[in-house]
Amino acid sequence: MILLDAGSSLQDIPATKRPDQLPQSRVAHGYRNITATWLAGLTDRYRHGVLGDELEAARLVAETRVGKRLQVDLPLTRVFEDLEPRLADLDGDGRDEIIVVESDTALGASLSVYGIVDHRIVRVAATPFLGQPNRWLNPLGVGDFDGDGRPDIALVATPHIGGILRLYRFSRPELSLFAEYKGVSTHRIGSTELGLGRVVPATPRNQLLVPDQSRRILMLMEWTPIRWQVVARAALPGQLATSLISSDDARWRFRLEDGRNFEIQLHR
Repeated sequence: MILLDAGSSLQDIPATKRPDQLPQSRVAHGYRNITATWLAGLTDRYRHGVLGDELEAARLVAETRVGKRLQVDLPLTRVFEDLEPRLADLDGDGRDEIIVVESDTALGASLSVYGIVDHRIVRVAATPFLGQPNRWLNPLGVGDFDGDGRPDIALVATPHIGGILRLYRFSRPELSLFAEYKGVSTHRIGSTELGLGRVVPATPRNQLLVPDQSRRILMLMEWTPIRWQVVARAALPGQLATSLISSDDARWRFRLEDGRNFEIQLHR
């Protein structure tokens, strides 16, 4: 990887907002059965504050291709501790699932997958909860990380406490863990920036661009059936602060905590 001075400031992309949307959250737009999905139902019943305030979502809303608006409301011991639901067809049936962080007031965070079943939003698979309150995880993305032609899910568990990169296969009613790598971090406590790690298209397996625990080194990671491989790494002249923004599959722009803008160019 080559580190380049990006010069000018990063450009923010205008966000689409819904009247009942969680503040600072983002709407996910799709082109299959779900055209849009977002977080709503503002609540302060889980005051972790990892995403900058003590307000979370109690409701997940989806608009379908045929124009229906569906929603699911969590029980009083749960919240969606997230800012951006993610759409992906995980089982290859041509219909999207919704990937979102769901937290329990006693058990901490889980990665949940919701689908539309019989005109209802239903939780169809999930990871185990992390086991205690105030423990969070940050979804990284969807890709084929094991080379079997089917999509997998990547996340970083406890990114502020020795973050663990984990890869899961989608299998109802659970997500099946098949790989881990310790010592990464894709989030800064209190930040609304969730994209400090990204999925990178590659053959025969997709790769992952992630910072180490200090957020001062970017690593291009690939999982093989034998071990993790660090394909490339680059030392940063400061701590990574913002999401990685792609200009193409090989160039990623970002800002450091001191305000400087840089770009990473991948050479593989």
